Amino acid sequence: MRWIAPALAGLAATLACTASAEAASPWYVEGGLGGYFRDSESSSNTFHRNATPNVNVSGVDTLKFNPGLIANVGVGYRLTSHLRIEAEAGYFTYTGHTLNPYTSAPGYPALNGQTFTRRSGDRWSRYSGTVNAYYDFTPIAGRFTPYVGGGVGASADHRTNGRYKSAGGQIFTTPGGTSTQGFGLVEGGVSIAVSPHWAVVPTYRYMHCFAVGEDSAHVGQIRLRYSF
Repeated sequence: MRWIAPALAGLAATLACTASAEAASPWYVEGGLGGYFRDSESSSNTFHRNATPNVNVSGVDTLKFNPGLIANVGVGYRLTSHLRIEAEAGYFTYTGHTLNPYTSAPGYPALNGQTFTRRSGDRWSRYSGTVNAYYDFTPIAGRFTPYVGGGVGASADHRTNGRYKSAGGQIFTTPGGTSTQGFGLVEGGVSIAVSPHWAVVPTYRYMHCFAVGEDSAHVGQIRLRYSF
């Protein structure tokens, strides 16, 4: 029976090595939900009015947005103890809030920069894909791992027609459409380990789209990460 103790010790060592190997897997998956806060935008525009003949005049409008929602899922791989890369897919949606159109062309007294408030429509829906790289700092107290990083990607966008109304009752409509655009992002956050495999990750992200108007946004998110 003397062999039992060495055998149990060997089995324990084998299980420990197996568990260690599993914990050391470089792969992880994560998903998150949060708020999408697009910055207001002022840009040149062409205002169209149905008439005989149709009329188009140049002007400037300023558009402000309601906060929206964003959801992401990602698959990551740890290259080193500090460096990791990640492929991510996302969806975010938001609406316009107020619109201030202005033109110096005669015959458009309502387009004097006054505020029109959204009544319906003017919703953006965006599907995105990115490739990101992150740097993890040395953990604090064994559980808190701050990180920074960035990435590039593209989105497929859809905007619905919108209807806005001024305090005086004038109606202004905005056109819908579809488009694609590239964007870049920078991000910071902290991974909070709650078990050997699970972590909660609060994040902040700044996004900037390389398109007409060059819209940008701030994103706050809570993610749940599982490391294999």
